[in-house]
Amino acid sequence: MKNLFTLPRIATGFGLMLALGFNEVSAQSYFSSTQEEFGKNRIQYKRFEWVTIRSNNFEFNYYRSGDKIAQNAAKIAEGEYDRITELLGYTPFTTMKIFLYNSPKELEQSNIGLTAPIDLDGSILNLAKSRVQIAYTGNEEEFKGQLIQQIARLFVYDMLYGGSLKEVLQSSLLLTVPQWYMSGISAYISGDNENPLILDRMRTTILKNKDKKIETLQGKDAEIIGQSIWNYIAVRYGKDNISNILNLTRIIRTEESSITSTLGISYSRFIREWKDYYINSLYANNEEKTEDLSKKANTSPSVEIVETKEKMVLGVGEVDTDNYEFDAENIIKSLASETAKAKGEPIDKTIPKSGRFKETLKIRGPIAYENIVIANDVKSEFLMDPVRRMGMKNTLVMNDLLENHSIKLGLFITPVLRNHDVFLGYNNNVRRIDWGIDIQRRSISLSELDNRSLYLFRPLNINTPQATVLSIDRRLYYNKFAAFAAYPISPNLRVTVSPNLTSTSDIDISDLGRKSLQSIYLGMRGEIVYDNTTPLFSKVLVGTRVKIRLDRTYSLKSSSENFSRLVIDARHYQKILGSLIFASRISYSRSLGKSPKVTILGGVENSVNRSIEPTNGQGVGVPRDLRDILFYDFAGNLRGFNFAKLFGTSHLLTNFELRLPLAQYVSKGSLTSNFLRNLQFVGFTDIGTAWYGNKGPFNRQNSLNTEIIGGGQNPFRATVTNFKNPFLVGYGLGVRTTLLGYFVKADYAWGLEDKTVGPAKLYLSLGYDF
Repeated sequence: MKNLFTLPRIATGFGLMLALGFNEVSAQSYFSSTQEEFGKNRIQYKRFEWVTIRSNNFEFNYYRSGDKIAQNAAKIAEGEYDRITELLGYTPFTTMKIFLYNSPKELEQSNIGLTAPIDLDGSILNLAKSRVQIAYTGNEEEFKGQLIQQIARLFVYDMLYGGSLKEVLQSSLLLTVPQWYMSGISAYISGDNENPLILDRMRTTILKNKDKKIETLQGKDAEIIGQSIWNYIAVRYGKDNISNILNLTRIIRTEESSITSTLGISYSRFIREWKDYYINSLYANNEEKTEDLSKKANTSPSVEIVETKEKMVLGVGEVDTDNYEFDAENIIKSLASETAKAKGEPIDKTIPKSGRFKETLKIRGPIAYENIVIANDVKSEFLMDPVRRMGMKNTLVMNDLLENHSIKLGLFITPVLRNHDVFLGYNNNVRRIDWGIDIQRRSISLSELDNRSLYLFRPLNINTPQATVLSIDRRLYYNKFAAFAAYPISPNLRVTVSPNLTSTSDIDISDLGRKSLQSIYLGMRGEIVYDNTTPLFSKVLVGTRVKIRLDRTYSLKSSSENFSRLVIDARHYQKILGSLIFASRISYSRSLGKSPKVTILGGVENSVNRSIEPTNGQGVGVPRDLRDILFYDFAGNLRGFNFAKLFGTSHLLTNFELRLPLAQYVSKGSLTSNFLRNLQFVGFTDIGTAWYGNKGPFNRQNSLNTEIIGGGQNPFRATVTNFKNPFLVGYGLGVRTTLLGYFVKADYAWGLEDKTVGPAKLYLSLGYDF
């Protein structure tokens, strides 16, 4: 990639960005469900001082005691380079960077793949292109096979998805191939496909999965099945057709049509004949060979009589024209020698039988390792902000090749430019304790308020009539600087502490004579994060994620503004049958202190067509202080109800979804578009409530069931408690798919409130599920 620069230059630019006030939004987000970050850890026990050697087509990076491993890897890689590129029919334009570790245990410390991974084939592929990491296991043959397989895999990725970040992102939206396709071709290139043991393993795996669709296979089974398919193509149709299929796949975006067009038979027939070859034909041939060998062993050796010809005695310059054989290899060598002599070049190249020049291995170095930084991930997505409505979020992630350092820049902006977020974050993952900084600036402009936005006042004790339209001109600003240190206890568990400095402002532009409201807070955040999830296939996880977060915030202006908030978010993804996934989530929060903050429930996150819960209030007016809006929390989906149906300083919400991906059950050949390939059907149930005070929903005198009548100027005052069910239950069906590169969701839900089912509601929203 051309857009590369070294870490010292980044440090200068980083300091400049801090001075300009770029900011990071991760600490305060309106999207608690879909934008919440979890993630695994890498644990560093030692630092590696890297050095580099370069061969003809590769760059090898190693550390202390790894020089012999690097020399050996260079010989293997260069020795296989011509074979791999000839078989693929493709030569990469960039130099592949290979990071060599002395042992698998030390490889586990690598941060590669930790920053902005992109899911292309069901596994994690990081977009820092043209690099691979591999550990030396002590077994030469095993190391050689793994190295060739990794090189072949990356060559195929580069071939199908393009070498630049832009091409990768564009291709990943249009081209999705099953796991057998990618892992199988690399296994075929690196494997001994004529070995009887390998062939028997292929046959056993095919028999094991004979009733399954090969598109749904994962892991080692997918690799072996893929290896057998590519081997069958090479044996039955010739190796040249492998490169033809690969090249055609990039053009027409589907592996099934590529196989059909290249081989001239239907895909269903191809699959049928492939299975028959391994299960019947190949097995029968092996039986015949075994039987022939046993017969030969039991018979007496035969005597073969060979008629010898009288050797002709030739003089100098004479040729036996009757028995002369042309040697193609000698002819190629002779022509190459003559060409080199004509150009005055030294003759230091050998010619294989294929006729291609094979360069003599040249190794340069060692030299100091240059830790360059690349643009790793660029994302643009539409967000339906609950306060500012529709906007575009753009994110750029940059990191060094080892991903020890990463920088995240972002901008969220709406058609009203005064509504925006600007953010920046830096992570340092070099040592055992990871650390970094997050900086954020949020701006909210409130002008004409109507029934779509008057809900903002309800938690502030202003219940405005539904038909009211208010004209104001207020600016709310939120600025936060946070540093953090994270200690990974295990690859799945970490503890984080984050001191922070926050400022908030409420400025009335229509009355500049009124003093602006401003506060500065000192805070401390503690987090425990557990994440053992693994990708099952594209955008579908299995496993468990849990985050427990506690915020304590102290105002430097007045103790009456102090508050705290505890948040618990636990999610589990369980594979039930085939590719049917059961996803569950429980979310709980509680805010305390003299100025507790509000959580809002109801509707769907990132909704395009949200409907607001109507009010019948009589009070008209605008609160003097609107800064609490900056701290509103939107807990997640509660379908079947209007947006902002409930709110309180505490909430409890559960989401249950049964997800059925269509592509995992239907042959991909019949799915000709990404719309169909990414189609999912969902059945769901949401149960949630929100309340004020210390008496929760399981107490009869909770805030939802308790109403105070009278008081104030009225001499009579009474507390009335009803026994209404405080929990709202929503249930229904949904569909998800990709449309114009964006993941779109439609949910049709009914809401159950106190034994009464309300009318069904349709929700349209953007982005992935929790």
